[in-house]
Amino acid sequence: MDSTAAIDIALKCLDDDHRHGILARQIQVLLNRDWEVRISHVYREANFAADFLANRGHLVDFGTHRFNVCDPELGRWLLYDIMGIAHDRSIISLMS
Repeated sequence: MDSTAAIDIALKCLDDDHRHGILARQIQVLLNRDWEVRISHVYREANFAADFLANRGHLVDFGTHRFNVCDPELGRWLLYDIMGIAHDRSIISLMS
């Protein structure tokens, strides 16, 4: 999902019947704790590590997963993000 839509759901969704309502409520509980949190939109071209994890998430069963070792490919994307290296994305158009 686009991160702007995720931010809107996390910050504004009050309907537990919404398909992401329970998750939004849990995020709101975390945000209301006594700490400083900043939420902002980041284009995926500037955050390849998160994009890699989101795509990898489609390959595993639903639920929480914990890894003891960083995937080498993720490590490469983290390094690129830290260094500020931008990458173009190729999008194949199905329209002629």
